[in-house]
Amino acid sequence: MPAATSIASRTETEVCVLGAGPTGSVCAKRLSELGHQVLLVERHPFPRPHIGEALTPAVRPLLHNLGVLPAVRGAGFLTCTGSSVRWADGLVRHVRLPASATGLTVCRGRFDQLLLDAARSAGVGVLQPAFARRPHREADGWKVPITTPGGAHLLRARFLVDATGRTRVLGGRVTRTGPRTIALHTTWHVDPYDTPATCVEALPDGWLWGALLPSGDYRVMAFTDPEHLRRSGVRKTSLERHFRSLLAGSELFRRLATDRPGDAVRVCDATSYFHPDPAGEDHLRVGEAAFAIDPLSSSGVEKALQSAMSGAVTVHTLLSEGGDRTAALTYYRDGQRHSAEQHVKWAGGHYAEHRPYQGNTFWRRRALPSPATGSAPVSPADLARLMHQRLRLTPAAQLVSTPCVVGDQVSFRPAVSHPALARPVAYLGGLALAPLAESLSGDHTLAETLRAWSHTMAPEQAVAIAEWLHEHDMLTVV
Repeated sequence: MPAATSIASRTETEVCVLGAGPTGSVCAKRLSELGHQVLLVERHPFPRPHIGEALTPAVRPLLHNLGVLPAVRGAGFLTCTGSSVRWADGLVRHVRLPASATGLTVCRGRFDQLLLDAARSAGVGVLQPAFARRPHREADGWKVPITTPGGAHLLRARFLVDATGRTRVLGGRVTRTGPRTIALHTTWHVDPYDTPATCVEALPDGWLWGALLPSGDYRVMAFTDPEHLRRSGVRKTSLERHFRSLLAGSELFRRLATDRPGDAVRVCDATSYFHPDPAGEDHLRVGEAAFAIDPLSSSGVEKALQSAMSGAVTVHTLLSEGGDRTAALTYYRDGQRHSAEQHVKWAGGHYAEHRPYQGNTFWRRRALPSPATGSAPVSPADLARLMHQRLRLTPAAQLVSTPCVVGDQVSFRPAVSHPALARPVAYLGGLALAPLAESLSGDHTLAETLRAWSHTMAPEQAVAIAEWLHEHDMLTVV
C-alpha cells in the first residue's frame, strides 16, 4: 500500500478529484495531461476489494486511448470468450464472442490500482487514505475538510470533481430511472477443474450472474426487488441460506449450492438513477455520482471511463482562458442525460425479451416495449436509382448548433438534426456533415454532388455519407 501523502494543514490545488475509482483516476489523469494541477483524494487504501469485475469488449479501445491497455493485458486478468444464458425462455444458450470482441474479467482491486498508478505517473498528486467530508463552496473556490492518519487538513480547490460513486459527496437529489433493485453477492469456492462459464439466468423474482475471477473463486450476484426479500422474510442472518436456495432452484448455478462461499453474502444497492444537473461552473459529477445504469449490461466500468474522459475535456474547457463555458456545460449535461436515457431503453428492451415470468412483479416493472426498428439499410442499387435525380434535404432535416469536442476543448459546431436521429450529428467518419448537407439544395444531381464532395474526400467516403443521409430519410427528389 502506498504511504499516505504528507500535506500541510492547508493545501491548495487547481482541481480536486474526490474518489480514486476508475472514474476518478482516469479523469484526474486526463486533466493532469491537459496541464492542470490535480489532487486526487481517496478514502480507502489500495488495493481494495470491489465488485464489478466484468468488463465489456468496448472497454479495450478506451484503455488503449488512455495508454494503460498493455498494463491491463499484463496483469493476469481473464479473457471472457462467451457465456451461458438462460433468459428469453427456458432454454440454455451458449454465446460465443468473436476473438476481436472478447471481454475481460478482472480483479477490481488490481485494476483500480493500475489506473491510480497511471494517474500518479501522469503527475497527479494522490492523498490516500484520506476521508473527505462534505465540501463547502466559498467565493474563491471550494473548501474540503480532510482527515488523514496524520490529522485533519483543509484543502482549497478552484474546481471540484465528485467521483465518489453512489456516496455522492456533493449531495443533491437524484431521479430514479428504474425500480429499486438490490444485489446479493459473494464469491464461491469452486473446483478449478470444474468451474461453470460466465452465466446469466432469469429467476421468477430476479436474475443471477456469475463469472470465474482471476483469483480462482467464482463471483455470484443475485438481483431482485427489496420487497421480495421482505416478503420472503429474509434477514441478515439468513442471507446465505436464501442465496443457496436461489442457486439450488436455478439450472446454471445449481451445482454451486452445495459448495462453500468464500465470503459472507453481502447486499448493496443496484438501483439506476440520474442526477438532473451533473455539471456547474466550478464542479462536476462523474461516473455514478452523475448516473447509474441497470447492472444487466455489465457496462458500469465502460460508462465510468467514458464519463471520466468527457468530464475531463469539460473541466479543461471551463478552466481554460477563452473556453466556451456554455458549450462545455451543454455538452456534458446533454451527454450524460443521453447516455442514461439510452441505457434505460436498452435495459427495458432486454427485460421485455424474457417470457416465462413476465407477469411477475420484478419483470413487469422493468420491461419496456422495444422501440420501432429504423429503416432498412440502403443498398447500392437504391442509391444508384437516385444518381441522376436532383436532391435536397427533407424539410424535417435542420441545421443546428451543437457542442462538440474539437481538439482538447468543447465548442459549438453546426450539425444536422432530424427526428430519425437520437442526437444532432456534426461529424460523420471524421468529416463535418453540415456543409455537405447544406450543399444539397436541389440544384444538382446526386452524381454531381458526389463528384463535388470527392474533391475533399475519398469517393467511397462521399458515397457512404450519401447512403447514411438516404438511410435516415433526409433526401428528397426535387
